Amino acid sequence: MINRASKILTVGAAVAALLSGCAYRMDRIENPVAMPAAWNATTTPNAKEGIDKEWWKNFNSPVLNDLIEEAFKSNPNIIQTDERLKNAERTLSQARDGLFPELSVSASTSKGRSGGNNGRPETNTASTSLSLSSSYSVDLWGATAARYRASVANFIGTRYDTDLAHIQLAQSIARSYFNLLGTRSQLEVARQNLENAETQLRIIQVRYDNGMVTQYELTQQQTRVLQQRTNMIPQENSLRAAETALGLLLGQTPQDFKIEGEPIGELTVPEVAPWLPGDMLLRRPDIASAETDMAAVQANMVAARASLIPVSLSLSANGSSSSQELLTLTDTRNFSIQGALSIATGIFNYRQRRNTYLTNKSNEYIALITYANTIRTALKDVDDKLANVNAQMLAEQSQQATLDLAQRAMDLANLQYREGTSALQDLLTAQNSLESAKDATARARISRLNAVIDLYVALGGGWEGPTESDLQLMQAKK
Repeated sequence: MINRASKILTVGAAVAALLSGCAYRMDRIENPVAMPAAWNATTTPNAKEGIDKEWWKNFNSPVLNDLIEEAFKSNPNIIQTDERLKNAERTLSQARDGLFPELSVSASTSKGRSGGNNGRPETNTASTSLSLSSSYSVDLWGATAARYRASVANFIGTRYDTDLAHIQLAQSIARSYFNLLGTRSQLEVARQNLENAETQLRIIQVRYDNGMVTQYELTQQQTRVLQQRTNMIPQENSLRAAETALGLLLGQTPQDFKIEGEPIGELTVPEVAPWLPGDMLLRRPDIASAETDMAAVQANMVAARASLIPVSLSLSANGSSSSQELLTLTDTRNFSIQGALSIATGIFNYRQRRNTYLTNKSNEYIALITYANTIRTALKDVDDKLANVNAQMLAEQSQQATLDLAQRAMDLANLQYREGTSALQDLLTAQNSLESAKDATARARISRLNAVIDLYVALGGGWEGPTESDLQLMQAKK
């Protein structure tokens, strides 16, 4: 009996699946933007093709590598993002379960005893029953399939957003670490400048004691030393703030976080060659996520349109058996399979359902504009970052040449002042130029490193693109 009931339920489910077999198809979304053949910006002369997934290792900083690895495990925002992905996967699983027929099983067994008083004979009773049932609303117009496709698109989009969050976290860690090293380098320059100014003050003091310079010249240098000591106070505070900001990104208590790091001058500055603009659609997770948003909106529109059709088909199959014997099913057997085609629509809520459809239609248009704008913004982003990397490289080279000349001028001014062939004002002017050149050179190195980081992210941060399973889920027929 059980086998026969199971066959009936299986046949009912198969019929339902067959009737809804090709109810809806998710077509591939065409790119709405005309892609340029090449980038306008000039790349650096030694740029290498290919972007590693772990692009931060190209800076050759073991400390940075460890920081990013730790951040992927302990950063609070990334932990939240990973949990949202798990929730999206559960939501997709629930949507997938909704594609199958509703199956239910119920069973009961009982045993009783009555009588035995006043000479009445005792009576024993026992019974067992089992019932199986299946029901399914046939997806005639593709609404169920469309809602499932929307869930697929939302899940894949959430995964792309998670990938983007990891890339952006690596960007934040790298920028914060380089900012820390740069601030520390600038503070070290300030200490060297203070030491040089104090050395000059001692020389001027000796010359003043011997009556070779005026008190005004001595006061000028004393003022300069005090100013440099004062300027170091906010720099030291900035160094502390940079260190605590990095600790916060790692999910640590800022007060307990300390790091030494390496000198910023020991870092490698990689040069990156971009892929062609046409490859960008498969290289940036934000573009891929915008495409999945577009797919989800289209699927919701199909589901809303299907709700306007007042025709529905439902199938049900039932099987049951009962017996007067405990735990046996050998007596009564009942089987049934039913189908119902109905035409019904609400009179007063039709306008509501039509407005829902029109709203989804508008959302489709909005999503298309958003998708196109995301692509255009990405095109500008890559071109701007390419140009910035090249500009920062040239700026650092020029600033280094300026520093070399300022150092040469300072050496000459110091020598001439000691020999008494130049005035103190010439020495002070050379000091100012050298200090400014050192500070500007340190800033130029930070700007160049950050420009390379931004270019890596603009080029997708080594994202490997949609997987084959993603493409199949998004494009295959149901």
